Amino acid sequence: MNEILTNELRDQYLKTLSPEQTDFIRNHVRRGKKTIFANSMAKDKGIVLPEDLNSEEIEHLLEDWVLIDYIDNGFVNPDTPCECGRPLRYQYIVKHNKSNEQRTFGINHFEEHTGLPPNIVKLIKSGFQTIEYEMDELLIKIFNNWNIEEEVPFTLDEDYIYPIDMQKHLDANVPLLDRQIKRVKQQILSLSSGPKREVTDREFEAKDTQKISPFYATETQEPDPINLFSEEEMPLPKKENDLKPYALASEYRDAVFGYLTEGVTSTRIICELLMKNYHAPSERYYSGRPKIYVSVCFYLDLLVSKEKALHIGSLNLDDRYYKLT
Repeated sequence: MNEILTNELRDQYLKTLSPEQTDFIRNHVRRGKKTIFANSMAKDKGIVLPEDLNSEEIEHLLEDWVLIDYIDNGFVNPDTPCECGRPLRYQYIVKHNKSNEQRTFGINHFEEHTGLPPNIVKLIKSGFQTIEYEMDELLIKIFNNWNIEEEVPFTLDEDYIYPIDMQKHLDANVPLLDRQIKRVKQQILSLSSGPKREVTDREFEAKDTQKISPFYATETQEPDPINLFSEEEMPLPKKENDLKPYALASEYRDAVFGYLTEGVTSTRIICELLMKNYHAPSERYYSGRPKIYVSVCFYLDLLVSKEKALHIGSLNLDDRYYKLT
């Protein structure tokens, strides 16, 4: 969807929404911009992360600026000025993680007030624009009485369970984004032998949470080597005896458990923290994924097998998420 709304029309559409829809869309924009900012700061450090990671996870890695709030007043408000004194409708509030210094400004003064390099400022602004386009997409779909059944040309079991991020949209009576619809179509197709076959939630869940670790493998039951790792990376060992080269070194295991205790759920973030704080091997695959990711996944799945942790899903093939039981 490429239609872009004017500020006037966008405000007009927002006024027609229910309070629940309004809160959801405004929070979507706020969360999206915080994540874009955090991911851009990580890229400035040479860290490549999945796009769907939330800002709270990424900020564990950052020592410089983080976006702590984004305010849309709905009008130019003298109570939310830029540091230059100009009243703003849209105000950005950033904090320096190391010094706790806090700054407030409008979009045009990002570079001046943060000292970020121009290429990162450009990346942040481009990402913010993408989030605003997504808001327009949602508003237009609501205005046009969007219906999921018209978007997904597959027969779904009535108990089909949508991924968490999509279910939140539906619970708030907000349409799915085009990128989410594309994702669910790909997921459904990956489970079906033909485009018309019915897909049940049990089948979807079984595929989505398929275990990759050889802790669960036997000679007659092999893990799927395609589920999480591209061919350019490395095939998973097929027998338990082949595990040793990929076992997580003992000096990192307590750290992994500690990060889970702190609420870090992303395996990719845990890997980056191990490299940053514990000098874990920093080699990466061509895709940018740390090579230690394989070993960390195996260790986390071991914790799952011992009922010390839970695998809580994957938003995409680039990461896995866990939490303590």
